[in-house]
Amino acid sequence: MKKILSSRIGQVLISALVVVACLAGLTYWATNMIKNHPAIKDYLAAKAAQAAADANATVGGEETGKDDLNSTNVTEDKEVYEEKKSEQDKVIINAFSILNDSTAPGDLRFTNPKLPILMSELNDRWSYIKKREVELDELEAHVAEQLQSMQWHTNQITRNRIELDQSFDDRLNLIQEQEKARLQEMAQIYETLLSPGQPDGPEVIRQILRANMEQDVKLNAKVFQYISVTNQANIIRTLLSGADADTSLYQNIIENRQKTMTIDSIKPESN
Repeated sequence: MKKILSSRIGQVLISALVVVACLAGLTYWATNMIKNHPAIKDYLAAKAAQAAADANATVGGEETGKDDLNSTNVTEDKEVYEEKKSEQDKVIINAFSILNDSTAPGDLRFTNPKLPILMSELNDRWSYIKKREVELDELEAHVAEQLQSMQWHTNQITRNRIELDQSFDDRLNLIQEQEKARLQEMAQIYETLLSPGQPDGPEVIRQILRANMEQDVKLNAKVFQYISVTNQANIIRTLLSGADADTSLYQNIIENRQKTMTIDSIKPESN
């Protein structure tokens, strides 16, 4: 109920009901004022008595003649009526003048001083409602425009995120390819040092492996995955044989080799 009263349609209906109630009340009041006026009541009673007397006089006149008819028309009520007729006519004319002054063709003039104030407040309220409706329409249009703008920015952010993800993936792939190329290059260096034409190759590889471990403990294991199995065996034999055997370096390579092993490195070689 509170929601209906606070709505625009509810306020308009309440205003219309108030106006209709005021019109009905004024009409009822004016009708009762005329009907209950003493002079009008006397006038109506006299007219009824005169009508009854005229009816009786007409019946008697048919028997007694024209002179008797004139004498029977003169009654006590008629004499009283004739005496007050002019005053009653004046009261009736004044009553209808008051009613005509209170009304206009097709409209009713209000004499209650509070009614113009009420009508003015209703008009002001209606004007406020119409103005508020226009403001709400403008606000709705503005909100729709803002939502459209937010949707555009959201789509733009989504596109930028996709582009950044793609750029990041491309950059990551490039780094991985560059690292793979570097590791393959180092593996080729090791295999070249292990060739028969390089007598000091194994010792040089030992020194390189120690230097790599100081720089990155996983670097030697990463390089090993691109060295052939035969050369891996030669390097391990170099590390574990002789008086300069370096078991710690071998353990480092084996442990990190298991951690960095890829799927490609465990695939069997195709003949």
